[in-house]
Amino acid sequence: IKEDITELKASQQHIEFLAHHDPLTGLPNRLLLRDRVEQARAQAARKQSRLALMFLDLDRFKTINDSLGHPVGDNLLNQVVELLKGCVRESDTISRQGGDEFIILLNDVRDGEAVSRVADKIHQRMGEPIMAANQLLMTSFSIGIALYPDDGDDFDSLLQKADTAMYHAKEAGRNGHRFFTEQMNRQ
Repeated sequence: IKEDITELKASQQHIEFLAHHDPLTGLPNRLLLRDRVEQARAQAARKQSRLALMFLDLDRFKTINDSLGHPVGDNLLNQVVELLKGCVRESDTISRQGGDEFIILLNDVRDGEAVSRVADKIHQRMGEPIMAANQLLMTSFSIGIALYPDDGDDFDSLLQKADTAMYHAKEAGRNGHRFFTEQMNRQ
């Protein structure tokens, strides 16, 4: 008996993809990002180097989504992903956490200055109007940054600290970036 299992294999591959990727953007989801951070952390520990977790939140995205509709918002998110891809190395990971939140894992960074250059590049690229679904839109990112090993030694602590730093960037007027400091936790 011969059976064509091509469709079954394609379905299994699609399910596997959806288990580890965001369906809208195709970017890695939190589960896959966690795995990549742990691998990068182990490599950084061996090489005695650093890695950075950047928590990005799209400023005023809710206003765009509410006023122009979800299809325009979805199109904007995909346009933003393409801009972000041009700001990082191929070895880095961009992940969508849901809504308008993204996380970037920068592998093997020398210092905070190198991370600042990436953040500056993102801000510069986002300073240009974006054409999304025949709408010319302006938006920006508030970015929080946590460094391994300085700010934590596992995914959860680095993510929490990058998130805290991102909220401080928002409070400082949006369209900026902040590195995590212990003072942020005290506040």
